[in-house]
Amino acid sequence: MKKLNLIFCLVIVNLTFNCSSDSSDGDDPIDCTEATQAVATALSDFNDANELNYADKCNAYKTALQNLQQSCGDEGVDIQAIIDNLGDCTLVISNPTNEALMTANLDGEQFDVMKPNGYNLFNSAIGMVTYSYANDDDYIRIQGNSTYQNITPSEFTKEITIWIPESSWSVGTYNLADGVVYDDNGVMPTPHYGIVYFNNDDYPQAFENEGSITITEFNLVDRVIRGTFEFTYRRSGDAGEIGPFNCTNGTFDYSLDADYFD
Repeated sequence: MKKLNLIFCLVIVNLTFNCSSDSSDGDDPIDCTEATQAVATALSDFNDANELNYADKCNAYKTALQNLQQSCGDEGVDIQAIIDNLGDCTLVISNPTNEALMTANLDGEQFDVMKPNGYNLFNSAIGMVTYSYANDDDYIRIQGNSTYQNITPSEFTKEITIWIPESSWSVGTYNLADGVVYDDNGVMPTPHYGIVYFNNDDYPQAFENEGSITITEFNLVDRVIRGTFEFTYRRSGDAGEIGPFNCTNGTFDYSLDADYFD
């Protein structure tokens, strides 16, 4: 069974299949419309799956796809490919010992258990990215999300993502920039961060100021990266701009579980 890395590509159902297009196998266009909407609803529900209800929501999505096949046809066999990828709807969690834990205090509110978005489904502690347009470093991406149990954010989701360039893969304190650092004129890339701050109010946008990050351990034998961070940020919306606010007591403890380190 392929894990929920399928989630991001399954939205093609909503883009590919619609009732305004003719299908060689299609029946009643009203039924096709209803079936397409049912798939969209089931997919949205599936995106909120956790380890307790994964099988039920997966099977509901699978049934909706099968109904879509019957109502709209499947000339390119695209729907069948998605059904096949869902397998028997058994959730497989690999590397259960991987560690991914971030803590932070955001504007006085303490978050003690933040993990990558969807961690209980993907079980991947870090990601690896590059910014070839800016510099030649590879980056470790660590993320802490306050509602990581679900894929879809809530109106109160807080999410911090930190990108750490290869030039900072060692114990030390580094500037934490508000965006990727270009290596023009000999400038050394430094870590940078992004923040999502939803608070069900008039200021839904958050943007970054600078801060600092301290890597207390970078261990390729035990394959872990640990440290602390702090920064300031502002919030904005139709009502204007507020802040700055402080992020304090930031900590991270993540397994270097990416294939990059194999």
